[in-house]
Amino acid sequence: MTKIYHLDTSALNTLDVNFVAELLALSVDLTLIVNESGVIEKVVDGSKPVAADTSALVGKKWLDTVAIDSQPKVNALLKTREDQDEQKWRQVNQEINGTTSLPIQYSTIFFPKQNKLVAIGKDLSSISMLQQKLVESQQEIERDYANLHAIQNRYLQLFNSIDQAYLIVDSQTLKIIEVNKSAGFLVGDLKKIQGKLFVNLFPVKDHEAIQSYLMESKSGILQSSIQTTLENLKENVEISSTILREGNQNVCLVSIKSKSQTANLGTVNEQAALLSQAMEDFQDGFIVCSSNGIILTSNNTFVSMSQSTQKESVLGKSLEIWLGRASVDLKILLGTVREHGSIKDYASTITADDGSSPMDVRISAIGFNSAKLSLVAIGIHSISKASTQPADKPDNLGKNAKELTQLVGKVPLKQIVTETTDIIEKLCILAALDLTMSNRASAAELLGLSRQGLYIKMRRFGIVDSNPTDDIDA
Repeated sequence: MTKIYHLDTSALNTLDVNFVAELLALSVDLTLIVNESGVIEKVVDGSKPVAADTSALVGKKWLDTVAIDSQPKVNALLKTREDQDEQKWRQVNQEINGTTSLPIQYSTIFFPKQNKLVAIGKDLSSISMLQQKLVESQQEIERDYANLHAIQNRYLQLFNSIDQAYLIVDSQTLKIIEVNKSAGFLVGDLKKIQGKLFVNLFPVKDHEAIQSYLMESKSGILQSSIQTTLENLKENVEISSTILREGNQNVCLVSIKSKSQTANLGTVNEQAALLSQAMEDFQDGFIVCSSNGIILTSNNTFVSMSQSTQKESVLGKSLEIWLGRASVDLKILLGTVREHGSIKDYASTITADDGSSPMDVRISAIGFNSAKLSLVAIGIHSISKASTQPADKPDNLGKNAKELTQLVGKVPLKQIVTETTDIIEKLCILAALDLTMSNRASAAELLGLSRQGLYIKMRRFGIVDSNPTDDIDA
């Protein structure tokens, strides 16, 4: 067990403070002699000085030579007296000559006869440097981990976005390690087959041939694919394999191609043509626009909604021309897509070119990117007037007109008018927040207020936005 020894303070009366400071300097890095006013009278360097100009501390108040955050610690060190316990060690940022700042751990000893303190200090610079290196190393590890995590996410997205069915198989055990989503239609439940033997997906009569094929693939022998049948679907498939090297381990990237499904799907060009025709005849309006809202393509339904004479009349123009709240609606749509990737069922109106009554619509949009383009696909669904009738206003929004008229004679007219104005303002703010899907910047623009003005009124009326959308600048 470690014993703790306490300094016999009565013996200090027989010792000279300067002699003690010189003696203590042999075992510590810095020693200060401080008088009753807190002024440093003498500085004694240790065997290896902490700085070249420590003598500049002499004649200054100790409090004035440390960083602001260290002053409370120095105050505590200065309160050491003979009737107190031994002073604890405290880390202080000691400033030398007003420029150099060193982390020094101090403790103090009080000499009652001379009424002075001796502050003994240990230089923590080396420890501080090690701590800094440790923090930097930790940050580097975290950055590497974040990069690795990002690479893993990109790999998973790529692996699962491929239309072809792929499996990763251990080349030694032939157990399935990973399966992409496109393999679901071939092998059923993806989770159930992970860790299972790859050959068990196929009839027993084909096991030996499949094993030989994978072993030859592992050896680097180039060969054509082999034909077999899936056990659970009784369907003819084509298997091909490529070796992937992962350090000291090799895995097989195995693709499974269904014969019947390939025949039924047709060519890529045929699929694209059918999809284009389906979107052209779709009952909802559909457009693709640039990231700033310029219409690049449109289907016939949107042309009809806008009452334009032909499709060329809408191409190359901004979508805000036909939106009910113009730039406000477009800013919310594009800003939300840019921030969150998509927006769903946003309420707006489409204004036709012929000046007819605006059409109530619900708009959904999603952003997508290619190598050189950043585009937004927008679907516009027309809704009937009956479904857009506003619901009854809740009773807790304020007094109705009859209740206000009953106040006549009881309170001054000015107060009634003020209360009525408050009710209307609150209703308008709630309506604007609802229309803009809680986008406060756009709500302020609708109301003709500054953002700060809207925030002040929201706080005044106690309006709490439970799901506020961040201010978005389109």
